Amino acid sequence: MTWIEVADSAVKIGLGALITGIIAFVLSTIQHRNDRKKAKVAREFEMLKEVAGKVETFNRVSLRYWANITDWRARSLLSGIYTKPEKLIDSQNALYDSFSELTEAESLLLLFGYEEASISLRLYGETVIAFKKRVDSTDLRFDADDAANYRESMINKRAELFKILNNIYKKI
Repeated sequence: MTWIEVADSAVKIGLGALITGIIAFVLSTIQHRNDRKKAKVAREFEMLKEVAGKVETFNRVSLRYWANITDWRARSLLSGIYTKPEKLIDSQNALYDSFSELTEAESLLLLFGYEEASISLRLYGETVIAFKKRVDSTDLRFDADDAANYRESMINKRAELFKILNNIYKKI
């Protein structure tokens, strides 16, 4: 073997190893980037599921409160007795407690950078607060139409929030 043949073999082996190393590095980098993207999508999907669950918990509690308080208001007007029954007090306490669910959901949305969704969530909560303030005051007139309007408003705010969450889900 001449030195040219030895050099030729060394160059071929060296270039082959270099090309293999570069390809392995590029493939590893691409795989790592894809794994990170998959993990990010999974985290955001789980966050959306958690937010939706917290909103539904709050919604269930707020609609139960709506039903109990509007029934009590209607009965109170007829009977003139304004003592709140235990069932109403329980649903009122549950409503207070469930606001923490909304706060946690809003925090998650803000953490992931979804400001529009957090604003919509806040507006939904403020609609329920406005209803509670209005219905708690027995000095203010509150009839079945008022109750129906507040319920519709709460449902519409929730629907607006879920449209935004759905758009986020589609973009992930």
